[in-house]
Amino acid sequence: MKTSKILICILLLGISFSCEITDANLDPDNPSSDLVNAGAIYPGMIAQTHRNSVALGGRIAGILVQHFDGLDAQQIAYDQYNIGESDIDDLWDFGLYGAGSMKDAFVIIQNNEGEISALAKLYMAANLGVATSSWGDIPYTEAFVGDQGNLNPTYDSQESIYMTIQTLLTESIDEGVAAGIGAFAGAGSADNVDWEGVAHALKARYYLHLTSVNGASAAQNALIEIQQAFSSTAEQPDFIYSTPAQNANPWFLFDNDRPSTLGISEVLFDEMTANNDPRLPFYTTDGVDFAGVDGLFWGQADSPTPLISYWEVKFIEAEAIVRTGGSDADALDALKEAVSSNMLYIGVDQGNVDSYVNGLSLSGSEDDKIEAIINEKWVALYGNAPIESWVDYRRTGYPDLTPSPDAVPGVNPSGVIPRRFLYPLSERQANLENYEAAIQAQGGHLLDDDIWAFPSN
Repeated sequence: MKTSKILICILLLGISFSCEITDANLDPDNPSSDLVNAGAIYPGMIAQTHRNSVALGGRIAGILVQHFDGLDAQQIAYDQYNIGESDIDDLWDFGLYGAGSMKDAFVIIQNNEGEISALAKLYMAANLGVATSSWGDIPYTEAFVGDQGNLNPTYDSQESIYMTIQTLLTESIDEGVAAGIGAFAGAGSADNVDWEGVAHALKARYYLHLTSVNGASAAQNALIEIQQAFSSTAEQPDFIYSTPAQNANPWFLFDNDRPSTLGISEVLFDEMTANNDPRLPFYTTDGVDFAGVDGLFWGQADSPTPLISYWEVKFIEAEAIVRTGGSDADALDALKEAVSSNMLYIGVDQGNVDSYVNGLSLSGSEDDKIEAIINEKWVALYGNAPIESWVDYRRTGYPDLTPSPDAVPGVNPSGVIPRRFLYPLSERQANLENYEAAIQAQGGHLLDDDIWAFPSN
């Protein structure tokens, strides 16, 4: 093998073209086919990953955590917790597995080394986080190799998936993710993205997911990682969609294709109104619209979706400080930075930002402080990370949401806000033995069944 300079070029959804010269190990008998494939695969993998957080899975999670209300058609069913095995299968079959982003990441990782595969490992970790926090046990170790004859992968336990996420992110850092693969198209200030800092931020996120099972050690691990995370919104990994309809932001596309079926949650609207939150006019103009209207930040065709935002980083820091017995002043500083960075990012005037954040406080018991932090995080993650808000609700019980009074008992007999998704129909049909083993291992297959990381409070 020899080290050569390779030109990797990336064309992403017709938006722009970017190239980078990079060192790579090449087999002289099979020069650069794998690396060319990586350049061709990366754009779709990146785009689909960001869509996964705010398209179907994000939309349903957003309804469950009351960022949104279902107003008509299928969205009403989701509001009633009538979410069956056919409702979420597109996320599994096309968003993650099958021809989805995890399959793409797997192909890149298997055929490349060093910084070329390092970014794919980071994205694989983020997608595994979406999958396991949605379903619990999921295929990984035996997944993605149907072309090699294994069409029936076993399921890895959720506990092992969280360990795999941390391993992938560590390898990503060690193998040179700081270099990225050039400024990928669609990334806000792409040249400025701190990819190593992103990897540390994701490590912190997935450590914090485990506060219900690993207690203070989860928070301590998160706090260690957060000190090495990126330090501004300019360095966060934003994906900015192009304006052609097929490439637009999923919130915009959904509202355009199915108008008047989804609206901003009345609960969220009332909470923000009561708090005189200056973000409200950037979220909705009339208490219903959430997209397609001038001035609504998260609902435009080109609205960004961060893989993880700087404000989430600071919310993680605030919570981790509280959980590890740190200074209330330090936790409050992190909370204020989280809220102010989110407000400034979406366009709130500095004076209104200062007025709001100066009224924030942390007092009372540890639980009281956690509640205050998660309530603010819930508002800030609207439009950009609804699945993470659903995670927060399941692991902390905050915000203190009232389950839907119209909930139907079919797949959620207790009527609680769902704790998981059902495995998709495709798994029952094509991977029955392993599907049933996963259900048995997790103690059931209903929306109100807990998964390992998020036991009921």
